Amino acid sequence: MIFNKVDYRSLFDLCIICLQHCNTPSGICSACQKDLPWLEARCAICALPLTATNHDTLCGPCLKKKPAFTHVDALFLYKFPIDHFIGKIKYSGKTQYIGHLAELLSTHGSLPIHADALVPVPMHRFNLYKRGFNQAELLALELGKKLNMNVETRLLKKTQLTRRQMTLTRDERLKNQHNVFKCIAPPHRHIVLVDDVMTTGATLDAAAQTLLSAGAERVDAIVLARTPK
Repeated sequence: MIFNKVDYRSLFDLCIICLQHCNTPSGICSACQKDLPWLEARCAICALPLTATNHDTLCGPCLKKKPAFTHVDALFLYKFPIDHFIGKIKYSGKTQYIGHLAELLSTHGSLPIHADALVPVPMHRFNLYKRGFNQAELLALELGKKLNMNVETRLLKKTQLTRRQMTLTRDERLKNQHNVFKCIAPPHRHIVLVDDVMTTGATLDAAAQTLLSAGAERVDAIVLARTPK
């Protein structure tokens, strides 16, 4: 019997969206990348999706009260297929998608080049025990490898168990994150928070306030996706 020689490596060179041949580092082919929900017009501070194309435009909430963080970079709108991949990571344990998304974030994101450290937004120990991992931490570690940046996974701690942000109104989300973080050690001067999804920014704002109160001079953030409100 004669067996045909198979290059099994080629079986893995498929786009994770269309399953066609893919030769991009992200594992998402060029055609599918064009169809991703890239976030274009946005608030210059919190990255809230806007209709205006002026990069200096601020949204209503930021005009009313600027958050503790200086700037958020969000790569995508929280729409298909990005929301699908993030959901699979968080609720089905498909952490292999983190590498694909981190590659896109490292290639197309605008991380401050002079930042001292990446700091993932922490989970409360109870939620971490239930899920088994913190997707923000895994994302930050991947980004750190790709960009050769320092990653501090134990600098910030979530000390209070809060209600799920998705079930709350904007005002409730802001109150829900009040005084829930603790800085374990003196922070670096310039920190970039890392998270998967940003909605109102209440979590990032609370984390940034904690770091600034502990001695940081500037806090930015980078996230995979931004919701429209």
